[in-house]
Amino acid sequence: MHGPVAVDYSGLAATYDRTRSRESEVREFWLPAVLRFGGITAGAHVLDVGCGTGRLVIPLSAAHRVVGVDASREMLAVARGKRSRAAFILGDAGRLPLAARTFDVAIAVFVLHLLPDYRRGVSEMARVARRALIATVDVPARRTHAIDEAFPSLQAIDERRFPRIPAIEQACRDAGWGRVERHDVGRRVESSVQEFIERVRGRYVSTLTLLPSGEFERGLAWLEAELPRRGGRYAYDHTVTFVSASA
Repeated sequence: MHGPVAVDYSGLAATYDRTRSRESEVREFWLPAVLRFGGITAGAHVLDVGCGTGRLVIPLSAAHRVVGVDASREMLAVARGKRSRAAFILGDAGRLPLAARTFDVAIAVFVLHLLPDYRRGVSEMARVARRALIATVDVPARRTHAIDEAFPSLQAIDERRFPRIPAIEQACRDAGWGRVERHDVGRRVESSVQEFIERVRGRYVSTLTLLPSGEFERGLAWLEAELPRRGGRYAYDHTVTFVSASA
């Protein structure tokens, strides 16, 4: 069952961009997918809920009017330091400090599992925007890879954190959207072994901050010893689920 899980992003803000999606991933995968499935056309007014350090807000702001909302002052400080045309607001996804029907599209990329009440977050997106795009992962169907070997608790923690896709779809319908669609998009994530290990060391997925005591250190040491034996490159297959909602 999905439940609230507190993750402190204040200490992760400085390294967030480096350990999360690389610039090439944002440019080649995330930005095209968000534009396509969100139905975002030139000049659209876009809200990014849980924008973090602005990884998507900033490239979006080149051709759209974009506002990013996040609950972390530290994350927003990094985003503002990038000097884009985007606007940034400190705020709670469950109680957005924005007027109704202000935006054409609201997006939430890997955010719902961080909220105490994801249904309220979806409802707030419906209040302030005409359409929504939610990016998440179908955890029970997720393909495992070396990170699961290193951290045995990771899958079970994520299954508790991430709302199931049908529940997200229902939350969108309950929020008043009549058209709700699911899009599963596969991609191959590849890097050098050392780059992957550095991303793990920087806790590139927030679940790595929630592991039982000692598991992170043991798993990191295992990766450092084992992965170089498997070659200089590391790749795994990953499927992102996009749920789009509109009237």
